[in-house]
Amino acid sequence: MSMSQLQQTMATLRMSLAELNNREQQLDSMISQFRTQLRRLPRQVIYGRTPLDVSLSSMGEIEERLADAEATRRRLLAIKKTATEELAALESVRQVDQARRSLADLRRQARAGGETAESQAEMRRLESFIAEHSKQAEQAITARYQERDGGG
Repeated sequence: MSMSQLQQTMATLRMSLAELNNREQQLDSMISQFRTQLRRLPRQVIYGRTPLDVSLSSMGEIEERLADAEATRRRLLAIKKTATEELAALESVRQVDQARRSLADLRRQARAGGETAESQAEMRRLESFIAEHSKQAEQAITARYQERDGGG
């Protein structure tokens, strides 16, 4: 995946996460509203403002809507978790790619006679970073792939 494709994919994931966060807030608001309605309906029966049969029917409808909203929220959170994990894996890939480019630049400078103790230390740090984060990115991407294909 080229850097521009990676950046575009990450931007798309960020936009999707923003949409998911917005939808989650809407669902949280609906769930809160349904719970408030369920708490208030019994009082309306007690004080004679609503007939018992109407209140029971209304409570049943509200409970169904509440259960549906809660189930939708659970599904949304599963999607959000996957998108967040995918974005983290792509961010790791991006960081490794940037570190590789920085390392290549330092090596070119060293070959041109610009090698210093600082540049050697930075090259070792970058090599360590690349090794560590490449393995993390590989594990994250492999786990996602296995989950998609039902292998893990």
